[in-house]
Amino acid sequence: MSSPSPSSTSLVAASDIADLAGVSRAAVSNWRRRHDDFPPQVAGTKTKPLYALSEVQAWLKKKKYTVDRVSTEAKVWAAMNTLRGLYSPEQSATIVIALAAERVMGVNVPAALELSRLTSPRDADQNRIEQVREAVDSVDESELASVVDFILERTARAEGRKGGWSDIIGSRTSHLLASVGANHPGGVVYDPACGIASALIELAGTGSFDSYIGHDINEHVLAVAEVRAALHGVPLHLAKGDTLRTDPDPELRADVIVAEPPFSLRMDFDSRLTDPRFFVFGAPPAINADTAWIQHAIAHLTDTGRAFIITPHGPLFRGGVEGQIRAELLRQGCVETIVGLPGGMAAHTSIPLALWVLRRPNNEHSDVLFIDASEVDAAEKHVARWLSDDTALAEVPHVRVSVDDLINDEAQLTPQRWLATDERSAEEVHAAFAAATTAMREATQLLGEVSERITFTQDAPSRTLTAKELIREGVIERIRHRAPRNASGDLKAVIVGARAITTKTLPDPPTADLLEDGMDLTKPSDILVLAQAGIRALVDDDGGHLLAPVIEQVRVLKPDVVDPHYLAAMLSGSWNTRFLVGTTIQRAKLTDLEIPLVPMEDQKRLVAALTEVERLREAAETITEASETLSSSLTDAVRFNITLDTTKK
Repeated sequence: MSSPSPSSTSLVAASDIADLAGVSRAAVSNWRRRHDDFPPQVAGTKTKPLYALSEVQAWLKKKKYTVDRVSTEAKVWAAMNTLRGLYSPEQSATIVIALAAERVMGVNVPAALELSRLTSPRDADQNRIEQVREAVDSVDESELASVVDFILERTARAEGRKGGWSDIIGSRTSHLLASVGANHPGGVVYDPACGIASALIELAGTGSFDSYIGHDINEHVLAVAEVRAALHGVPLHLAKGDTLRTDPDPELRADVIVAEPPFSLRMDFDSRLTDPRFFVFGAPPAINADTAWIQHAIAHLTDTGRAFIITPHGPLFRGGVEGQIRAELLRQGCVETIVGLPGGMAAHTSIPLALWVLRRPNNEHSDVLFIDASEVDAAEKHVARWLSDDTALAEVPHVRVSVDDLINDEAQLTPQRWLATDERSAEEVHAAFAAATTAMREATQLLGEVSERITFTQDAPSRTLTAKELIREGVIERIRHRAPRNASGDLKAVIVGARAITTKTLPDPPTADLLEDGMDLTKPSDILVLAQAGIRALVDDDGGHLLAPVIEQVRVLKPDVVDPHYLAAMLSGSWNTRFLVGTTIQRAKLTDLEIPLVPMEDQKRLVAALTEVERLREAAETITEASETLSSSLTDAVRFNITLDTTKK
């Protein structure tokens, strides 16, 4: 059989074949060496060969390997591979983005992404590009955002330091910035070094802000950000500018600022000496602009706003001008929290980073909270909770230090430096130890009692139906509620959002004076479903709540067929996570979710067992928290020479 030409077929690399078959890359290498009938190389190089996708699929099927369905993202990636050799990986990815932009933006495609600027007029090139266009055009418009994000992320990770994009979609740092920013919903969110807008677009997934603004010096990455915003439906306002040299928008004030600016840039231009942004705290040194980003953020905050800036550790401790700037930031109450992050969080460097939580000058010498998360796995998943819930700080080393003490020690802000200096009184340690001992004893007793009550026997096998089928059968109903737009103040506080579902804590229902015509409230026993970044469901036992757009509402119409609490448990089942798709924020369609149905008696027994399991989990959490407090109290007793009576029961 003659091999197809690269211009007439989609191509896959060895890594793609491994993904298709669900095996390691080493296994694919073995196939190539040991099987004479393995598909021949049709493009690429000796070290990076490419194969025809259709031939690979046929070979895998012949060899009885289970071939996962080729995802939409993988199909476009395979088509893009035909451009290898003609264009660099980054150029090839940009062509895909340009083709996607043409579909959703028409004549409004950013100039930097006009296809005529990106491609050669040669016929051979155009034939391959048309093949890529066909692949892009075959994608449903609702999936284009996921496809573009996949192409960007995979290309950026493959290119590493050689890549031209300033950030990576789905990076740990963008997750961190989006999560901490979501703690302060409402108004304007701003990224002064937005790159391809990873943090802003991920933050927009919470639906919590009225306006999204991004600045960057690079026209190309701004064009990519503009296309991504259009695909994700985010009203992103972008502007090109050299933020360090000249303030792009001096009048801008933001409620939340998030930034992972470039590290350690030089600022050797005289305008830094006369820039109003640097009058309050001092001009940054010419050799390093890290403190310039911090001052720029503070200059653009509202009076109640917060800035979350990621930097290396250098600006936390370097002396000279930077030390003077830190001292002035402290004197004027601008530093709220410093979080020491583990190494490896940034996309292209392994150095440890720090998160600064900043506010406008208030001339108050309040304490600064230091959190040392340098040894915490997946720290980006926890920081937002530590910053919003003081009780959660028990999970991580932390300390509050007075501004006076910090200034007297050269304004050193490295968290580890201060963690051993939190002097605790004997009364505090005794009280914490006694409370933890009591909580431990009670929770341990409950643990034993509850564990004995967890029993479940299934009398009949289950029959699995999708939510779509249950809707069609009239068993359940999907409620399309009209969410209020631009809610603020008291109304925003009572809207059920993603956090309420994940924490299983619903806010108080809205009072009548907050409601407007057309605002539909939940009814008792409605199921509230969050199907993004995981699948969680919660029964609203009392009803009367107002839901954010991100929350799906399901109502049981035939309670003799399915119990609401049983339905909520099954919607959250592990098997349904396979329906989550997307690179930046994974989402699932409610109608795709599967519910295994059993007779009502089995449902009730399962719900009762799950209720006991929930009590078991709560008791276990209490024991975990109490054990951490006991451990801390014991070590504190030694550090601060406090005598504890550990014989009391």
